[in-house]
Amino acid sequence: MMVSKYRYLDGMEPLLGRLKSAGFQLHAMSNYPAWFRLIEEKLKPSEYLEWTFVSCQGPMKGLRKPSTEAFEACVKTLGQPPENLIFVDDRKVNVEAACAVGLDGILFQGAGALESELLRRGLVF
Repeated sequence: MMVSKYRYLDGMEPLLGRLKSAGFQLHAMSNYPAWFRLIEEKLKPSEYLEWTFVSCQGPMKGLRKPSTEAFEACVKTLGQPPENLIFVDDRKVNVEAACAVGLDGILFQGAGALESELLRRGLVF
């Protein structure tokens, strides 16, 4: 069964825990309408983040990355200037689209690299 294949990438669960403990708001942005529920059932990422932006519900309903409208919906919903938001994704096209709307984008290349990028930006966690 597909759900048994889901797992946290090495180092990600502790990193998410540290970011949440430091008070950062963490939100998921997913194009996977049905699978996000399976991921939640298996891994319980909602312990660290909110499923705020999913293409099948909420402010991103009917929208998908890398559309400009999807990122604009995120900015509007979070009520922050886009330059205050950091978008992390493993697809370059999605990171480029986020940056085009004014968000700070990080191409995910592993938990260690992500932590380094966040620290380089001055985040303390």
